[in-house]
Parts: sequence; C-alpha cells; structure tokens
Amino acid sequence: MWMQEALDHLDTETNNTSINKIDILDHLAYATSQQGNVEHALAITKEMLTIAPDHARANNNKVYYESIIKNRTLTKQKRKDDINMNDLTNLKLKSIISNDKNYTINNERSDDDLEEQELYEKLCRQNGAQLNPKHQAKLFCRYRHNNHPYLILKPIKEEQLLDQPAIYLFHDIMSDKHIEEIKSLALPRLQRAVVRDSATDTFKPADYRICKSAWLRNEDSPVVARLSRLIEAVTNLSMITAEDLQIANYGVGGHYEPHFDFARKMENDAFSGLGVGNRIATWLTYLSNVEEGGATVFPLVGGHLKPKKGSAAFWYNLHASGEGDRSTRHAGRVLVLNIFMCIVLFPLSACPVLIGNKWVANKWIRERGQEFRRPCSLDPKA
Repeated sequence: MWMQEALDHLDTETNNTSINKIDILDHLAYATSQQGNVEHALAITKEMLTIAPDHARANNNKVYYESIIKNRTLTKQKRKDDINMNDLTNLKLKSIISNDKNYTINNERSDDDLEEQELYEKLCRQNGAQLNPKHQAKLFCRYRHNNHPYLILKPIKEEQLLDQPAIYLFHDIMSDKHIEEIKSLALPRLQRAVVRDSATDTFKPADYRICKSAWLRNEDSPVVARLSRLIEAVTNLSMITAEDLQIANYGVGGHYEPHFDFARKMENDAFSGLGVGNRIATWLTYLSNVEEGGATVFPLVGGHLKPKKGSAAFWYNLHASGEGDRSTRHAGRVLVLNIFMCIVLFPLSACPVLIGNKWVANKWIRERGQEFRRPCSLDPKA
C-alpha cells in the first residue's frame, strides 16, 4: 500500500519533507485496521510507541486493538484458553521501522476477521434477521401508549425486532407530508458527513462514512418540534438534553461501517464539554424506502432492519448501570465518533445503498434528565 511505499522511501531519499515516520505509521495502522487486520494494526501501533511513548492516540488504539483481539478470541467456542496479550509482541512480523528496501508487509487478514466481515456482508445481502426459534418466541407486536395523553387516542404500532438487545420498530410515525417538509428543510443544509478526530478535536470526512447530513432544531419547524414530542411520549425519555435532529442522505454506495452510538471509556472526555452524559438511546426514523440495500444491521446479534418510510427504530445504547451495551454495535447510519476508535468493531452498521436513495433522521438521547425515567441499576448488565 502507499503508506508502506512512503515508509520504505523515507530513510533512503534525501529530499526535505515535513512528513515523519510517526505520521506514516499512524496512517498505516489506520489503513490496516480498516482492512480488518487488527493484529497487524496492533503491531504497527506498538512500533509507534517505541518512538513516541506518550502518543495519546497510539496508546488508546493499543488498548482498543488488544481488547478486540481478546474478546474475539474468547468467543471462539473451540478455544479454551484466554489470549495472552503479552504474546502479541512475538507476532511473526518484521519490524515496521526497517531500513531493508526489500521489506514488505504481510498484511493478510486473519480467519477471525474474515468471519466477522463475511457476517456483516451476509447480513447486508439477506432480506431479514436470522433468529433461532428461541429468540423468535420472545418477539411480539402491540399498541403502545404509556398512558401518555399524546398517545391515548392514537397508540403507536410497536414491533419488537430483537430481544437481546431489545430493538423496536414503530410504524406510521410520520406522514408523507411531514417527511417531505423535513427533507426540504434539510436539503439546502446538507454537507459531507464528518467524524470527530479526538487527537486534534476537529471534525473531518472519513472514507468509512459516505453520506451527507444536516441538523434541524425544534425551532426550525413545527414538524421537527412535533417529532421531538412524539419521541418523548413513545420512549418516556426526556428530550431536554437530547441532540438536535440529524438528517442524513445516502446516495448509491452510501454507507456507514459498524460502530457504536455511545462513547466508550477509552475515549477520554468524549462528551465532557456538553455536560449531558453519554448517548443513552438512539431513535432512527426512516424518511424513505430504499429499492435495494441500505439496511441497518447488528452483526453481533444477527439483526437486520430494512428501511421503511415513516417507521422508526429505537434501542438503548447503555445498560441501566450506565455501562455501554456492546451488542448494539451496528452499521448503516451516520454518527459523530472518534475517527480512529470505531472503525473495526462490528456492533451496528449501515449497509451500502445499491439502488435508490436513503433518507434517515437520527435523534440521540442523552443520560442527563433520565434519572427518574430510567433509574440507574447497580448490576453492570441490567
């Protein structure tokens, strides 16, 4: 790859350049992790730390990659012994910092990574979730009103799609008229979606998030305010600290690779400036049908949500204890998350749009204000 070529020429060429070895290794680790080779990304990251032991992103990524490898290994039924993270230093990889001009990277993806990627791709190809009878027996449809005045006369149609994690689909949430009004408001504001780089605290585009997005406030339209009131009535969660409504548009090929909606502990001070806590729950409204592709999938649990205009999906990102629910990892939507921390996990993902145009509206609900609506539990997995 190009980063390897740059590394090979860095020590042999005499021309002046502002690029240093750390920059190249940083990008090389990122590229190999996106290819699915987490072990190799870890090896490169360790080489970075031999040069710059205090490199913040490298230290965070080292912990992150090690946890991915360990968790993946522990889930393999045929293996009985925990992975020894110290053995990772003995990976049969030549030193990344090498003056040997004939040095080439052995960047073959491990069998485990292939299995994960194949699972994600398989979910994107199929037409629905693949659940065993035990889990299917726990799913149901009903009318929900929560004894809320807003819903008493017209309850919401609720369909439970998964039981662990609990994921719900609410039907007929918005009329075509209101959907078109929101899209018309967002259209002139659409910009290339960006993600947050925690190292520089700036926002930048990323190849793993292909879409355009815009933000709408309740004050922008009565339709936006009405949707916020409806979300509060249906979820019984306060909207006081919820984020503004994010509108995202995916054209052909538009997608968002697997990610979490919540900030993890290794992401230092991810939301410290907001004072509203982590993202406790996600509300995702589908503003269009998609002829082919564009599903929201949860690879860890086999979940598959096909976009249906006017419907909305809902799930909790955090356990009642405040700990993140890792089973909510998914793909298929737009998030503002750390560019180097969320690219190789497989909780939630947005499948590529193959035919058509995909519009969604995201509402991320924060922890603050939910103390009496969703009380905290001492059980980490509650």
